[in-house]
Amino acid sequence: MNKLVLYCKSYDQDVYRAKTLLESILKYNVDNIPFYISVPSKDIKLFHNVLGNQNYTLLVDEDIDIENGGWKGQQIVKSQFWKLGLCDNYICIDSDCFFIKNFYISDFMFDENTPYTICHEYKSFFEFMDKFPLNFDPYESFEQERLEIMNIFGRNGVIYDFGPGPTIWSTKVWEDLEERYIKPNNLTFTDLITANSSEFTWYGEWLLYSQLIRLMPKGPLFKNYHYPHQYEFDKKHKYTTHDIAKRYLGIGIQSIYNFNL
Repeated sequence: MNKLVLYCKSYDQDVYRAKTLLESILKYNVDNIPFYISVPSKDIKLFHNVLGNQNYTLLVDEDIDIENGGWKGQQIVKSQFWKLGLCDNYICIDSDCFFIKNFYISDFMFDENTPYTICHEYKSFFEFMDKFPLNFDPYESFEQERLEIMNIFGRNGVIYDFGPGPTIWSTKVWEDLEERYIKPNNLTFTDLITANSSEFTWYGEWLLYSQLIRLMPKGPLFKNYHYPHQYEFDKKHKYTTHDIAKRYLGIGIQSIYNFNL
């Protein structure tokens, strides 16, 4: 079993983004961390045609979880990948992300047995949004989504963000959530995602509740552009990929906006 792997849940509309991600991994994956992609069975041929058959392993979503339709279904599959028994820890990365510099196992693992956990307050993001507001308050939905899960596990205090992706997950934490919370309450992972679709918050809050592994916090691994005006701001001020690489391993660009660096 692998100590650590990279995993991407993708589908047909993201096939060329997944190709860009794969190319970046081939270029910068110094420690040769294994890379897995899963897609619906109907998309297998397409991915083989576009990405080829080498340097990664292509899996079928239905082998991970049969309930994989739609956006919420993607969250279910991501949180079920551990059940394949391929690794102890995995870096869950979306198709609209790509690496921009060399990365190593040490970027994701604190020691041989302890992964870092993405855990922070994301103050810089909300500060930016305060200066360049949209027609809604992103913090309001952020707060509501996280308080729901915090209340379930009886936690008060600081509201943490356990994303954005890529996230680093221990299979032990997911398994413990299933054995000690989901099954005793006659629930499924589908029930959890249907109630609250933030899979990384379920993971992070359960880790805080269970204390199953040592929590070694880490900020976002990638510079994420959630909205076009974030990208336009950096472009206007000539904040380049070279600048981003000083602090981040890669870049994430929301695929729904379809803009390019």
